[in-house]
Amino acid sequence: MVEDLDRSVGEVLAALKRSGQEDDTLVFFASDNGGERFSYNWPLTSNKASLQEGGIRVPTVVRWPARIDGGQVSHVPVVTPDWTATLLELAGTRPDRAHPLDGRSLAGYLLRGERAPAHDLFWRVRGERALRRGDWKYYRGTSGRDQLFNLAGDLREQADKAAVEPARLAELRAAWEKTDAGLLPYPA
Repeated sequence: MVEDLDRSVGEVLAALKRSGQEDDTLVFFASDNGGERFSYNWPLTSNKASLQEGGIRVPTVVRWPARIDGGQVSHVPVVTPDWTATLLELAGTRPDRAHPLDGRSLAGYLLRGERAPAHDLFWRVRGERALRRGDWKYYRGTSGRDQLFNLAGDLREQADKAAVEPARLAELRAAWEKTDAGLLPYPA
């Protein structure tokens, strides 16, 4: 599958080059979730279908030779809705005010050297919940126990800080619950 994907992406890039559109075309590639059960996700914990870092932290590749210098690496956490907002801005449009987006545009960060927009990243799936704010992550797995991790020094999510940071845990849990209250119920 990886070989076929690599070949297919290569075909797209070759077609852009042949057409003369290579430099002026934004190519965006991202995975939708972490590795499946036989994947090696070290140092991350868990995998696909989990809200631990091994299930939600995925690579994204952006290529636009005329606008973005190659060879850069960013560790700024973003979610798919951020790319929707980014692509709309790059296309010169915005969503209708009555229907705001959940994401924030990264165009300023990618093209003008601005700081990446800070906002909470929210997830929920099959009995799990998570919210990330900066380096801090609130997580409740299927055990029902609220946990708090500082991902800056604990990518494996092994050092639960809930007992020593109860106010931060409460703040992030409340932020998760506020976001969740504005969404349709998750299907059982």
